[in-house]
Amino acid sequence: MKNKIKQTLKEKGLKANWLAGQIGCHESEISQWIAGRRMPSLERAIILAGLLNCSVEDLFPSMLRKDK
Repeated sequence: MKNKIKQTLKEKGLKANWLAGQIGCHESEISQWIAGRRMPSLERAIILAGLLNCSVEDLFPSMLRKDK
């Protein structure tokens, strides 16, 4: 699933290892999220969005898009 985690980290000048430390998980887990191989839990997605000062919808637009 396509997401904007990597793009958002880059725009904010942050790294995956910083994010992992803030969330309390391994950097490999963040890498899997970035690559779209795994999805964070809703709780972690909310924390992730808060740390990156954006919304969950900003990070995962294709997951939350509503079809008309």
